[in-house]
Amino acid sequence: MNRIAVLLMTPFLFTTVLCGQSKEELQAEKQKAYNDIKLSRELMEKTAAERTSSIRQLRILQKGINSRASLISSMEDEVDLLGENIQKTGEKIDQLTKENKKNREEYARLIYYAYRNHTEYEKLMYVLAGSSISQSYQRYKYLKYLGKYRMKKAEEIEDLIVELDKQNEQLNTLKNEKLSVMEDKEMERKKLLSQRSRKTSMVNELRNKESQLQNDIKKKERIARELEARIREIIEEEASKMNSENIYEVLTPEQELLGTDFRKNKGKLPWPVEKGIVTGDFGLNDVEGLRGAGVQNNGIDISSTPGIEVRAVFEGEVKKVFAILGANYTVLIRHGEYLSVYQNLVKVRVKTGDNVLTKEKLGEAFTDKKENVSSVHFEIWKERNILNPEEWISK
Repeated sequence: MNRIAVLLMTPFLFTTVLCGQSKEELQAEKQKAYNDIKLSRELMEKTAAERTSSIRQLRILQKGINSRASLISSMEDEVDLLGENIQKTGEKIDQLTKENKKNREEYARLIYYAYRNHTEYEKLMYVLAGSSISQSYQRYKYLKYLGKYRMKKAEEIEDLIVELDKQNEQLNTLKNEKLSVMEDKEMERKKLLSQRSRKTSMVNELRNKESQLQNDIKKKERIARELEARIREIIEEEASKMNSENIYEVLTPEQELLGTDFRKNKGKLPWPVEKGIVTGDFGLNDVEGLRGAGVQNNGIDISSTPGIEVRAVFEGEVKKVFAILGANYTVLIRHGEYLSVYQNLVKVRVKTGDNVLTKEKLGEAFTDKKENVSSVHFEIWKERNILNPEEWISK
């Protein structure tokens, strides 16, 4: 392609690459939101047989609402991005159109000149009319240059026409894509309104079951206290065995390396289940619209489909497997100076002292037969400090 056409296309190509990267990020966000919405819907359908509302159902519904709101936000960003691309493509078309007009006008002048000097005799007379041999030679070179230049202009015009067609096609594609995203966004907005209405009804129903909710909250608080106490007890036992206030000061080189590798994977660790949604966040979990329904969470609660396998998020050594009344089995794995905790397991496959690999199956998440949903509680500790697992697992 000729130099002028390349110069014209370069800014557009650069813009396309930048916008393409942003679009890929938006598509990834949209796909994650779609996946969460799909799983939330699947879990809600599994609990449909249970007519009475529950906190878990409410949290699953809220997750679906949050995911749909995130999806709509991504769609709005995509519409804005498409709008910017449409504007830039339109500007490029205007630029190409002006350049094409300029080239055509110049080409017309060249044709007119060639028409006036179209015979070999007229060209020869023009060359011989020079006042000197040097000037005649320069005229000869000028005629050759004009011939080549005319051919070059013709090629540029042809390239510009092809590029204009390409840009117009791109513009139409962008406009259609923008229209499609806007239609999808409106459809998701209507679904969001429906979900919020359903949530309001569910909250109202739960308000009428205050005593039952308080019992559930007390049970969760008891389990959380027992789990934290057992973990701290295990940590102190390790420290006592090693005659060290800080057991991490006496780790073997292999254990230290394992802890370093674990830390390097912050934000990239796999989930403890292959698929799931977080229905209990780290920290205080309030329930909007329900007073006194908040629960302090030392980890995260993940809900998934019945029978889902629980897996290790990183390689390490199983330090303890123990049971807590009402919360089934807990598996505690050491990764150097870090601990990962998996609670509410059944059909446990590992035992104390086992070395496990990343994503190795530890057992099965307990399934609540009443709601037909499985759940696992997951925590991460460093020494005696409780960390936020959502900052460690992949987004």
